[in-house]
Amino acid sequence: MRELNIEPIRAVERAIQILNCFSFERPDLSIEEIIEKTKLAKATVYRLLWTMERNGLIQYDQKENRYRLGYKSLEYGGIVLENLDIRREADPYLHELHELTGHSVILAVRQGDTVQYLLRYDSDEGFQPRNFIGRRRILHNGALGILLLAYMQADFIEELLNRYPLEPHTPNTVVDKEQFLHRLREIRKEGIFVDVDETFIGFTAIAVPIYGGKDNVIAVLGISGPSFKMEGESRERLIKQIKEAAMKVSQRMGHII
Repeated sequence: MRELNIEPIRAVERAIQILNCFSFERPDLSIEEIIEKTKLAKATVYRLLWTMERNGLIQYDQKENRYRLGYKSLEYGGIVLENLDIRREADPYLHELHELTGHSVILAVRQGDTVQYLLRYDSDEGFQPRNFIGRRRILHNGALGILLLAYMQADFIEELLNRYPLEPHTPNTVVDKEQFLHRLREIRKEGIFVDVDETFIGFTAIAVPIYGGKDNVIAVLGISGPSFKMEGESRERLIKQIKEAAMKVSQRMGHII
């Protein structure tokens, strides 16, 4: 993001605060919940909600007396997705990998302190983590984010872990900081991370980097499924297949071997 010596427009920032209240976990909110999240005055929130409702950014459910994001948000999101080159270039290779393995396949990128999902193909294997397109998670939450974190600068990693301490998602999650940092060094050395029952019990995810240019990691490709289907020879085969797919995408993004 650019740094300019210009004062931002306060009303726009407040409107963005309101939009940021909505999430996959909380897709609809009452005005009281929005006030609690933003700490803005009720009159201000009401005027901004009405303005955004008139322009399609907010939808109001009169029966439930709750607000949700409007059709314009979907339109803007579609424009962003359509113009993400990596999503367009990676799509056929993710589809091919999904057809080849039968497992779920996900493409994600780093957004600040988070990993954001751009593209996915789901399997019919039953339980599926809530990896919605557009969803964001802190980088150390899950295989894809941890893989990306391994390629970040040491000071960034240290700051992230201080602000967002490691938390156990299952009894197998690595929460010891020194052990976690050692793991990141190993991931960077090997160019792969395998999460077995660490984020979800009974669930394995394999993540590998996607490069742009010479050695710049620009995204991560992941494959996931039931742990019992991703053991031994099956896992070795999947690792080979996901690495091949990631290399094809990397080459499309200008990676020089």
